[in-house]
Amino acid sequence: MKGLKRSRLVEILDSFKGLRSMVIGDFALDVYWYADMTRSELSRETPHYTRPIVRETYSPGASGNICCNVRALGLKDVFAVTVIGDDWRGRLLNEKLRENGVNLDFLIMSPERVTPTYIKPILCGWDSQQEDSRLDFVNYSPLSSSLEEKIIENVKEVVEKVDLVIIEDQMTLNGVVTENVRSSLVQLAEKNPNRVFIADSRERIGLFRSMVLKPNRMEAVKAIRPSRNPLEVDMDELLQIGRELQEKAKRPIYITLSEEGSLVVTSSSHHHVPAAPTEPPIDPVGAGDTFISAMGASLAGGADPVEAGIVASLAAGVILKKLNTTGTASPGEILSKFDEVAKEGEWP
Repeated sequence: MKGLKRSRLVEILDSFKGLRSMVIGDFALDVYWYADMTRSELSRETPHYTRPIVRETYSPGASGNICCNVRALGLKDVFAVTVIGDDWRGRLLNEKLRENGVNLDFLIMSPERVTPTYIKPILCGWDSQQEDSRLDFVNYSPLSSSLEEKIIENVKEVVEKVDLVIIEDQMTLNGVVTENVRSSLVQLAEKNPNRVFIADSRERIGLFRSMVLKPNRMEAVKAIRPSRNPLEVDMDELLQIGRELQEKAKRPIYITLSEEGSLVVTSSSHHHVPAAPTEPPIDPVGAGDTFISAMGASLAGGADPVEAGIVASLAAGVILKKLNTTGTASPGEILSKFDEVAKEGEWP
């Protein structure tokens, strides 16, 4: 595999400035509540110690984090296409997305829905901290047919405005990317081969066609070899799985491998892109969102599949050092990461 030269990386990063993107999928609010347990008292009403919250942070998660990552890369416009709840969490999510420069003209707020929210209590002691059990707000009912139709209508309108479409189908149940929404996206991808469509799905990656796919190892194995234990699948078998996914999707496949990097499979070749070396402590939360954003922007900007994988690896390496937050990677940070890991102006 040829390496990526610094001059070429600069060209790819510069190409982002003129691009527009749509992000469609399951948007969520990520919440961190910090409890100072040195101030805790035994409740007078229950036999439990209190969690005195001294700090709170809120940031867009899931597809919302992808929007923030795409914006941080410097794209001209990023359109959020989704439906969330008309609740306090939805209003907070809107506020955070606006602060990041995301276009919300096609984001629907509905009293029928709950804004997915993941609240992570962090218990802090004198000189240590640990995460307590997460508190989740999720939807327990499917998307209504009227909201589904409105989502499809918005997708069809926005696709004409953008160079890149990123789909994140995160929810196991009751998400935004329903069967009908997915079918419409596949049809649009087939009709618009010059636009880059990318899908990421926890449960249904094998159902997307005519678009780039970004599964992790477990998702790829589950899609093609549902009876296999992903931990028992070696690289040779994983490559064959990648080839079968590529034959179905007819577009490049990026199988992310955590600290091992990623496997890039095209119709004519395959490449293993290593992870950008990053010293601990690290926080992998949001690394996949950063990877798909940088990879998608690179492809839309004219990079070949391997170049896009290398840029995505560098970007993921940037956010691994951003602890307790769903971070983003700017072009300047990606270039700095390249300078950190490259030898003789080329990486890997």
